[in-house]
Amino acid sequence: MWLGSLAASSSDITLFPYAQQVNEGLGDPFTAEDVYAGVLWGAVQAINAGVTTVADWAHNLGSDADIDANLRALHDSGIRARLYFGGKASAGGDYSRYEAQTRHLQAAHAARRQDDGRIALGLALRGPSMATPAENEYEFALARELGLPISLHAGMAGLPGTVDQLGRQDLLGPDVNYVHANEFTEQEWKQVAESGGTVSATPTVDMTMGLGTHPAVGAALEHGVPVGLGADTVAYGPSDLFAEMRLALAAERSRTNAQPINRGEMPAELRHGHLDMLDLATRGGARVLGFADQVGEIAVGRQADLITLDLSTPHLDSFNNPVLAAFLSAGPRDVDTVIVGGRILKRRGTLTNDLLQRARREVRSSRARIRGRSL
Repeated sequence: MWLGSLAASSSDITLFPYAQQVNEGLGDPFTAEDVYAGVLWGAVQAINAGVTTVADWAHNLGSDADIDANLRALHDSGIRARLYFGGKASAGGDYSRYEAQTRHLQAAHAARRQDDGRIALGLALRGPSMATPAENEYEFALARELGLPISLHAGMAGLPGTVDQLGRQDLLGPDVNYVHANEFTEQEWKQVAESGGTVSATPTVDMTMGLGTHPAVGAALEHGVPVGLGADTVAYGPSDLFAEMRLALAAERSRTNAQPINRGEMPAELRHGHLDMLDLATRGGARVLGFADQVGEIAVGRQADLITLDLSTPHLDSFNNPVLAAFLSAGPRDVDTVIVGGRILKRRGTLTNDLLQRARREVRSSRARIRGRSL
């Protein structure tokens, strides 16, 4: 979410150059004020696009002031979130303070009681690709001591063996969420399924950044692993789950159709459909975040997190299936109303309670500082 202020700041490069260009080149000098502005603007982007709930993979927090700013921005925005604390995951990071900072975050979170449970915590761990086995054991033990769910990046091209390594260290479990998972082996999928782990797929970034040949959606479903859709970084792609649903379906159809097409045949059937992807963007997201008993569907006992779409525009005026029309053609511009926990955050296509104006002032000031430091 801190990358909200850096939207469209990167393209056409792979993961490690991206990390150097964005996370380190632009993110390392962030002040607490920049963190606040980025997270608030990222929340505005999400709410405007009809996203009520986010997994905030917070990995540019080098100080207690940064942590406080990130938490305050989520509270001020009105969005629902799981804040996965990842310290400062760059060359400028100091993981010797990770436990102390985690405990500071817990205390700061406990001191805020006005969010009606909208904000929950977790740990964004480095995992075997970025940390030693001893560091992994320590960080996993910390998460489990504190009862915090875990998220880590895994299964990306060129960085194999994450799940195998965690399995050898006896660190797998139902509290682990794997982001991307594009290149898991069959053995790794079995381990994730047997341990009760979950997967977050981010189709746009997965495919355009070269993290894998296709998103992990189909493989996760085939192995019975809960999977949800995400947008990853708005520095590289859109904050738009409508687009992610469509791309996920196209990528999965391409993957499963490849064999008959390569034989010169037309596929006899098409696997998965728009309702499957809609499920992953709603209930799937709630499942992988541990919010399935709160949000993700309209049901008695769930929180009032709802969006409505304006279906009166020509591109959404369907023959007889408004849900299919929304899946095929809707985007952020069609989101009429956004409600989180019964509170209206967007109405008649406009963000309410001066949120947009306040966030825009913050992000413009922050961007001026960032550009000044980048010259």
